[in-house]
Amino acid sequence: MTTRHFTPEQLEEIGVPFELDCDGTAEELACDTVSTSRWNKTVRLVFRAPDDGLTYAVRYQRGLTEQQECDLWFGDDEIKAVEVEQRPVVVQQWKPVTAPASRSLDTVLPAWEAMYEPGNVSDYLIGYANSEAAAKGAAEAWLRSQKDEVGRLEWLPQNPWDGYDTEFELIERHDDGVDTGPGITVRRRAAAVPSA
Repeated sequence: MTTRHFTPEQLEEIGVPFELDCDGTAEELACDTVSTSRWNKTVRLVFRAPDDGLTYAVRYQRGLTEQQECDLWFGDDEIKAVEVEQRPVVVQQWKPVTAPASRSLDTVLPAWEAMYEPGNVSDYLIGYANSEAAAKGAAEAWLRSQKDEVGRLEWLPQNPWDGYDTEFELIERHDDGVDTGPGITVRRRAAAVPSA
């Protein structure tokens, strides 16, 4: 973060904060209230300095009534000005809902999942995918990462469980004629039926 230090007198000479945009004074680029208390408010001023042409941000305070007095620069003898530049910023806002929120997994998770199911032990999720090919590819890559030698792999269609409309089991074919099922399946979640 690049900074420059000004004295209150130097800022006054270039018109900061109240006599901006005149010949020989700083150019005001932005001015926003940062916070407000009962008697004072803190303001963030962005200005272009007339001597070096750079853009700086400073904070000062001012009273909220004509009667209220406060130290403009918070009692500091030296004011730190941060060099700033303008950049686009994405802002989150709360907007009215135009359609009811969907409570199904379809809106947050890809439909295809690859699972490792080693017998009667807990099932392990290998990952989610947006397509059948991606799910099968992830499952095969995971299997290859777990074994030194892998036989010829083949996917066999299965009867899917409730909640799924398509399922395949991975079969490993070996040269000795013994086929094994490493316990890996890929399946697609059935699309949720909208409730009436």
